[in-house]
Amino acid sequence: MRRSVNQDRFLIRDFGGGYALCAVFDGMGGANGGEEASSAALHAFDGCITGDVLNAMHDGEPITRSYAEKLLCRAAEKANAEIFRQGAAPELEGMGTTVIAAFILPDEVIALNIGDSRLYGESMGALRQISKDNSYVQYLIDIGRITKEEAVNHPQKNIITKCLGTEETVEPDTYRIGEVPEKLLLCSDGLTNALTEEYISEVISDDSHGAEDKVKTLVDAANEAGGPDNITVILVEID
Repeated sequence: MRRSVNQDRFLIRDFGGGYALCAVFDGMGGANGGEEASSAALHAFDGCITGDVLNAMHDGEPITRSYAEKLLCRAAEKANAEIFRQGAAPELEGMGTTVIAAFILPDEVIALNIGDSRLYGESMGALRQISKDNSYVQYLIDIGRITKEEAVNHPQKNIITKCLGTEETVEPDTYRIGEVPEKLLLCSDGLTNALTEEYISEVISDDSHGAEDKVKTLVDAANEAGGPDNITVILVEID
């Protein structure tokens, strides 16, 4: 509601057979820098992963946990290098993007995070945050300086400690979810800064509505709460 340009991007690839790739990118940077950064990251992830997965599936090669993690990390490395290269231009200096990505396998999920976009899992109506924010307020929580509740309205809550493209190299956080949740939610902080986790859980656990309706409900609610940032949501419901 307050931004003229949407600097978020998202990626969804359903490869079939229980394999899928989902990612959300939240760009940052003056003028069109954030838009350029998130777009470059999207193309890097799609280019590094999609072709390899389709070829492996065609050849009957197994897509293992280690292979999925390798592909995610390689995509992050390529995206970081490309954004850092583009950021050498004066008009794009300092641009960057977050990324939250989930590589879904039939019996587990491999996730990668850089920044403060988030991955949640929900099973049996219980929502839990899987990824951990790379942010200043998360650091304050970790050292016991503030509580999670106090972080919600902290004046420095938008400071992130890691993103794609602002440094020559970046170390991603990776996660393995050994039991695939009933639902996976990936989102930019435009959602989580506007809505409580309790409300998000209430919406996505209501199986009287389809996934598309749930996502629309969440985006509309975030806008009704002020919509201070771009809002991107991917909801995966596992059969």
